[in-house]
Amino acid sequence: MSIYALTTWALESEPEFDANAVSPGVEGFIFTAVFAAAVIVLGFLLVRRIRRSQYRHEVREEIANELAEAQRNDEGTAQAEPDAKPTA
Repeated sequence: MSIYALTTWALESEPEFDANAVSPGVEGFIFTAVFAAAVIVLGFLLVRRIRRSQYRHEVREEIANELAEAQRNDEGTAQAEPDAKPTA
């Protein structure tokens, strides 16, 4: 027998392709839907955490600016007091 004859015989002896035998079926659809829903929920949670972190950062910057301004005002009034002459 030749290689061509063996190849032809092997291809003819294989069963026909059945699309239902290789499809994921209902289980695959359910798994994909649950996975997609989980990714969407995780996305919302991630966005919420990022926003919360950003808001905290902004508030901390505002507090630091207010403290720095208050400290500058305190230093300014402390320096102004020794220079003031008592009136008598």
